[in-house]
Amino acid sequence: MLQSFREVLGKGKSTITDSSITKEYTCKGCNSQVKEFTTVIALGPMAGEKVTSKIGCNCKLYEQIKQEQKEADKARMKRIFDDNSLINKSLKKANFKNFEQDRFPVAYKTAADYVRNFDLADPANLFFQGPFGTGKSHLSVSISKALVALGYSSIFISLPRLYTKIRSTYNKDSEMAEDQLMQALFKVDLLVLDDIGAEGETKGWSIGKAFEIIDQRSGKHNIYTTNLSSDDFESSRDTARLFSRIMENTEPVIMNGTDYRKRRFLKAGEQHV
Repeated sequence: MLQSFREVLGKGKSTITDSSITKEYTCKGCNSQVKEFTTVIALGPMAGEKVTSKIGCNCKLYEQIKQEQKEADKARMKRIFDDNSLINKSLKKANFKNFEQDRFPVAYKTAADYVRNFDLADPANLFFQGPFGTGKSHLSVSISKALVALGYSSIFISLPRLYTKIRSTYNKDSEMAEDQLMQALFKVDLLVLDDIGAEGETKGWSIGKAFEIIDQRSGKHNIYTTNLSSDDFESSRDTARLFSRIMENTEPVIMNGTDYRKRRFLKAGEQHV
């Protein structure tokens, strides 16, 4: 026998002439017990009409909580990026919108597709190679920022600056231990290692440290940039070993062209000829 709605809510004055629970089930969305009932309206212009309602579903509340958590996660990922990334001042405002995509349309599309297809369950790497000033770092930091905006964690690190940061941890007064810094690099969803081989850092302690980081990041998403050629990497056993590890599950993106900064200078000179 159907249970009276009055028996559920209690007795009292009402415009309802008859109201009964017609269905009970577990909501697939929120896993709450839901009671669905039909009410016959007694008074007013809708008198005699039946209205179906339900109580117990918390989907809207859960969706609101989920959205608030999503926004909190995005804010946390941005803090991770801001607190740990070592970015040159010239790249602070870099993004996809202000990249000159007409110069390197293939590289731009590859970078945009990387963001679009980003999947933690299917890790993939990019390797931007080309001379100074062609936009390798600009595209890399654009990818990093775009993924942070989507709620992923990312750190963008200039390797020469990272080496300096690591060495600073050896100071007894350092606020951060090397292990803490390395753990931050190992855990993020995407790590960008910028300027591999810059400033002659291609041997000894520095190349060993780079290999350690890249080796620990195996099976995760990584982006690398360098102005070194494949011949440069093959010039020694250590750099060849590093290059081999870098190219594991990695798509190369070659960006040959004139240094952006020099190109602007040359254009300015042409205008005064």
